[in-house]
Amino acid sequence: MKATGIEQARFEPTVLSAVRRYWVMVTVIAVLTAVAAVGYSMTQAEIYRAYATVTVPQSTLAEGEARTQYFDSQVLLLQSQEVADRAVRFANAELNENLLTRRDFAGENSSLEITPPEQATPGGFGSSIVALTFTWPSSKVAQAGVNAVLKAFDDARSAAIAAQGAADVAAVERAINDARTRGQRNDLQNQRTQTLVDLQLALATHPTVTWAAEPQLPINGNAKRSGAIGLVAGLALGAGLAYLRAGRRRCLDDRLDPVAIYNAPLLGDIPPTGRNGIRSTLSATAHPLPMAADPQSAAAEAFRFTAGSVERLRSARDHRMAVVFVSAESGSDRSTVVANVALAVAESGTPVLAVDADVGGSGLTGLLLPGSPQADGFEQVVAGCRPVSECIEPSPLNADVTVLRAGPTRVRRTSGTAYAEAVGKLIAEAKESFEIVLIDSPAVLTAANAVELVQDSDATVVVLGPGEPVQDHVTVVERLEHVEHVAGYIYRRTDSGPKFVRRLRERIGTEPVQPVEVLAFRPARGRRQPQG
Repeated sequence: MKATGIEQARFEPTVLSAVRRYWVMVTVIAVLTAVAAVGYSMTQAEIYRAYATVTVPQSTLAEGEARTQYFDSQVLLLQSQEVADRAVRFANAELNENLLTRRDFAGENSSLEITPPEQATPGGFGSSIVALTFTWPSSKVAQAGVNAVLKAFDDARSAAIAAQGAADVAAVERAINDARTRGQRNDLQNQRTQTLVDLQLALATHPTVTWAAEPQLPINGNAKRSGAIGLVAGLALGAGLAYLRAGRRRCLDDRLDPVAIYNAPLLGDIPPTGRNGIRSTLSATAHPLPMAADPQSAAAEAFRFTAGSVERLRSARDHRMAVVFVSAESGSDRSTVVANVALAVAESGTPVLAVDADVGGSGLTGLLLPGSPQADGFEQVVAGCRPVSECIEPSPLNADVTVLRAGPTRVRRTSGTAYAEAVGKLIAEAKESFEIVLIDSPAVLTAANAVELVQDSDATVVVLGPGEPVQDHVTVVERLEHVEHVAGYIYRRTDSGPKFVRRLRERIGTEPVQPVEVLAFRPARGRRQPQG
């Protein structure tokens, strides 16, 4: 089993998978952003925006000028200082106070915004409609400001037309005075008359204006809109942070992901049933031992399927077998898996020895020997203080399940070669009396003795679950590099509750499992008595 051939690209996260993994973080960020947006909108002064439009007709005096050029000149007139000065006078007169100044109508920080129809087709509908908005903390001032600009533009436009007409008439009169023939004089007089007529027509034609109504709602005081914008922004921010976090901490998200790491098959897919989830307080079927508490549940059937996979491994080898269950870290429900698999195998009458080699955790002992007093076990057998036959005891949950408890922790631990030899002797002696020996090993990344247990066993089964870091299992592969008998892995699904809730419940939920009432057991068939 090598760690060099692992497909790293398989574990590249997606935004969706990252959001699903860190949904609590994304939700918190989105809610906080929405609340902040609503709070900010409520603390800011209300701002109102009045809206108006003006359609500029082409003057009869400028018929020879291109339409687009004339329209551009009118937009420039709207933005001119002359219009701004006139608008100040009109608006202050309407409001009966000197509130507005030229800077409110012209300049970079003005409250007036003029938007010409940049995307309109020349000559088409809307090509000469200019939109104007005026923003102010008072709705009445906003309305007066934008309407004052429209009046000022009309006055300035009329003044410009009058000035242009007067200049044209004066030019024609000079030409009349310089005329040398009667015919030239008559033609120029007719031209002067036409110019005066065009001037009057141009002065009579005013822009088409849609006057601004007083705005009723502020543009920044809508709490619902601010909250929605904040929520969307928070979701985007949370998704981005979740993706970055998932990229730095790649985890197992799919039950088939471990195949790329261990190159071993899936032996069982176990639904959540343990005490480390929220549902354990809501449902009686959330007991860690569904094989005893609820034999008809889907979780019990999943353990039976897993037990069948283990027994097929033994049948393929045609001899008794010791299977060690390992995990990367503690808290992976490894002990729960071993206990349920032992009960599932024993349903057929097969003698099973469940060995609790995780001395620091003793989870298997608490599950299969609930409420039993402290006694010597695996730790004392490995140290050579007690024989196996004196430390094993039947489980009250099934007569075909025998347990070698963890035993009290010794001050001086056995390790290294002495540990490997003692474990090998223990396994050989156990296999003389039991068809299957199931060993609950310490976590590989926290206990060096786990590797010795793997070396002395006939098969290794990895217990893992979603959310476990990929790098942890790569390290497990590196530590078990010379192990060639990894039979497969068991995917242990966890409750969907937030991780911090599960960890809190693990800390406060350390009370021993209460015995469960088992109504009936199948009688043992051909059970061999343990030998010394």
